[in-house]
Amino acid sequence: MLLIGARGFLGGHLREAAAAAGLRVIATDRQGAEGAPACDLLDPGSIAACLESARPDLVVNMAGSASVAASWEDPAACFAVNATGVLHLLEAVARLTPTAHVLCVSSAEVYGDPPPDRLPLGEDVPLVPLSPYGQSKAEMEATCERHRERGLRIAVVRPFNLVGPGQAGSFSISGFARRVAAAERGGEEPVEIAIRNPNARRDFTDARDAARAFLEVSRRELAGTYNLCSGRALGLEALVELIDRASPLPVRTRLDPGPRRPRDPGVVYGDPTRLREATGWEPRIPLERTIADLIDWWRSATAAA
Repeated sequence: MLLIGARGFLGGHLREAAAAAGLRVIATDRQGAEGAPACDLLDPGSIAACLESARPDLVVNMAGSASVAASWEDPAACFAVNATGVLHLLEAVARLTPTAHVLCVSSAEVYGDPPPDRLPLGEDVPLVPLSPYGQSKAEMEATCERHRERGLRIAVVRPFNLVGPGQAGSFSISGFARRVAAAERGGEEPVEIAIRNPNARRDFTDARDAARAFLEVSRRELAGTYNLCSGRALGLEALVELIDRASPLPVRTRLDPGPRRPRDPGVVYGDPTRLREATGWEPRIPLERTIADLIDWWRSATAAA
């Protein structure tokens, strides 16, 4: 398996899952890793050199921009890596390793803000992305479909909201966990967490469970599009309650008066039936453990800082 974006949040978890399953992984990113050649999706020559060196049977692309907020600030950069970068990759695969199976990671952001009668979201629901990030992923999916029609074997996995140890603090739940870990270290009590959109409800899955799903799709060399989700929606306040239980300090919420995203969906959750039927995958890690492990990870990270 050639794993591109191996040092990112999801790439790291997939690398661990693949190693535990006894799979040989060639891990790389824009700089290269552990002797593997660099694979920069913005540089077609770099991609070609990497594929020629690795000659993989399986290619998993975990590289890209993952921040909705950042996509509003710099849409061009988001499209460059998420859409054009994947185009560069698939063109190179078609030319150099056309029999390799490719897995590309999309996002539930492609669904936009669906009406209640569309929930839970199946893979065939029309895509109406609201953010530049969502639009970049929808364009990536279209690129995958065009190359699938040309004969490449490509799976697209659409994760909903993923959370777990190692996630950047710019993501809401991980940011809350970092806030609590810092408060514990500084003796601050109670801990206040600011929530900008208390009415938002999302579908959360542990990133380690997600890594198992990516691995199953890749190893089975599936084609098509698959939702990766739990099938239920939770509000941020419910997750803050889990954070409160995992910390010895009392945790409280308050409304953040700052600006919200230009367009922020309300309730979004998916239907995982297609993935479950194709692979037998089910989430195993309860969110209580996810939150506790995430806070523990931030305790270690803040202590080392």
